[in-house]
Amino acid sequence: MKKNIQTKSNVRGLNNQGYHLVGFMRNFKNPPHMATLTAKLCAYHDLMLIYMHPSDVDIEKHKVKGKIYLNDEWEEVEVDIPKFIDISPYCFKRKNREIIRYLKERTQLSDERKVGFGKERLQTYLKGTNDFKQLVIPTLKVNSFRNIEYFVNQYNTIVMKPLGGERGKGVYILTKKDNEYLLGYQKKEKLLSLQDLNEFFEEKLKNKRYILQKCIRSRTIQGDPFDCRIHMEKNGDGKWVNAKNYIRIGIGQKVISNVSQGGGISELKPFLEANFGAQSKDINIRINKLAESLPYQLEKLRENKMMTMGMDIGIDKDGSLYLFEVNSAPITNPLRDIVVKLRVDYYTYMLGTNVQNNFLPINTLKLNEQLDDMKKKNEKLKKENKRLKKNYNKIENSTSWKITRPIRSIGKLIKRL
Repeated sequence: MKKNIQTKSNVRGLNNQGYHLVGFMRNFKNPPHMATLTAKLCAYHDLMLIYMHPSDVDIEKHKVKGKIYLNDEWEEVEVDIPKFIDISPYCFKRKNREIIRYLKERTQLSDERKVGFGKERLQTYLKGTNDFKQLVIPTLKVNSFRNIEYFVNQYNTIVMKPLGGERGKGVYILTKKDNEYLLGYQKKEKLLSLQDLNEFFEEKLKNKRYILQKCIRSRTIQGDPFDCRIHMEKNGDGKWVNAKNYIRIGIGQKVISNVSQGGGISELKPFLEANFGAQSKDINIRINKLAESLPYQLEKLRENKMMTMGMDIGIDKDGSLYLFEVNSAPITNPLRDIVVKLRVDYYTYMLGTNVQNNFLPINTLKLNEQLDDMKKKNEKLKKENKRLKKNYNKIENSTSWKITRPIRSIGKLIKRL
């Protein structure tokens, strides 16, 4: 069932409640779970999230045929172009070029992608700074097979990666062993002669925009590759905040710590303590300092404001930090609740300060009632949680609870046995 959302002038006096429209544009036809969570929290803050696919934008009518979350399901609506759109970088495809150009002219996007975080450009930029040049990894663009010969002779172990690569696709590691070369890809390794390596170059790398980098030995004590993901988000004041730092481990992999290819994640502090011992505290401090300052420098490199970024930091065996790459669409699974809260706060900031948004009442009393009911339930749950916590504290501090602790411990042990 399609619902119409009209401007205030068209439905003046129908009801006295309104909602700011926020666009949520992704490449999926159906809203992912992240969109549902965000829509629910938006409703609590008097924001109406419109899920959009690039093809939903009607340039001639200046409308969007999107979806809103209502009655625990997504329903189709037609609305004016929202004044702020949370857009995924994956929407910036050639086939969507006309639509993206149109949106840039008519609204505010969370990322305009004027300049990308190219691996070569990123390293060149950092090299020219005073505060971050120590993060630079020696890098060389592949123009010929001689580049590979020179670089592997220089550093012994190198990484070969595509300039536009994502999620570890097409990344190889190469180590020189006497007169042979050990080539690693994902979980496999192969020993090559110089001629074999030349044939590999001709088949896989030639004319394919690859770079070479010194291999940073960011390895666990078990020998698995890892990196530290620094996940940054903008908050309700439009400032960068460190949402979470965590370790990504490529269990059994030869090249990188890509979780999508098989691996796991770990909390930062215990991981550093287990793998770096006495250095762990200092490394943790330096990572947190990077989170405070580096995002603002990277935003300058992009030449436009951003809402989110993931910085991948390698930690060499001596504790040195290196910036592997920057992701403008970092995964959110390990910290989804934190990200949703920060993004909704940022939507509110953008609509309240940077964007002159029209206040759009919803042409349905039923929708207003649903959103009000969500607020009331939320407040009720808060009060109930407070009451239960208070009762729990009373029980935990009571004499009876303390006396029976040994008995409860024995009971747990019996259950395990």
